[in-house]
Amino acid sequence: MFKTVKMLERTCLLLFIVRAFAYANDVLPEAPNCGHQIIDSAMELRRVAQEGEFPWTVLLKYDGDNPFICVGSLINDRYVLTSSVCVSEKNDIMIGAVVGVHRLHDEAHSKFYGIERVIPHEQFKGGKKQFGHDIALIKLNDTVKYSDYVQPICLSKSASLVQPEDKVIVTGWGMNAEGDPVNIKKVIVRRVIANDVCQDKFVKYNITVDEGYLCTDTLKDFKDYSCAGDAGAPVVVKSGGTWYQVGIVSFGITCGHDFPDGNTRISKYIPWITSNLV
Repeated sequence: MFKTVKMLERTCLLLFIVRAFAYANDVLPEAPNCGHQIIDSAMELRRVAQEGEFPWTVLLKYDGDNPFICVGSLINDRYVLTSSVCVSEKNDIMIGAVVGVHRLHDEAHSKFYGIERVIPHEQFKGGKKQFGHDIALIKLNDTVKYSDYVQPICLSKSASLVQPEDKVIVTGWGMNAEGDPVNIKKVIVRRVIANDVCQDKFVKYNITVDEGYLCTDTLKDFKDYSCAGDAGAPVVVKSGGTWYQVGIVSFGITCGHDFPDGNTRISKYIPWITSNLV
């Protein structure tokens, strides 16, 4: 009898673990339930999004003189993905996230959500020249209602989805290369570069580029840059008719110059993401 009870307890525990694992994977949508939009200009070279494009881009809002200093991406109806830098700044208090934004201060299709929980990566240090594990989750205080202007992005589970010289797109509301604020959602077109090439650029700054990074640089005939205010922004690519997030804007040396950006590589952190979607 005692052995039977113990076996039942172990079976129940195993079922609980399996169900919890399945739940974690179920709440991270996969195509065709993510990565789609009503207007799609593909990978065209441009600097402004059309209304309804890139509907997974989330504006993070802070308390203070500079309320918009970071970006995130909607990955399901309760969670936003961003960088740890965006949730770890000591002098800025995050007060919420705004979905459905195209033009700043235009509430036509946008909605503000409060924050239930912030989950920075436990190994992120946040010190000078320390950018490893720059990833974080934000759990919103209510379920997001999807619309033509609010949709989740698919997350790339494959490190090979993008290769050196492939074009990727970053969206956000950070400053332009001249240091001026922007009002309409930006489209920043970059190209992927190999990590060893990226490391050669960053070595003089004592920054190590490992497999957790996805590096991007300017295109030959199209100079475009991630700038202040773009931290945490999604780096996306279109594949097979679906958009996938392959990176998170993390760090760079300067804006307005031809120099690589370091982005957190999504595929490296899929296990961490799914294990924290609770």
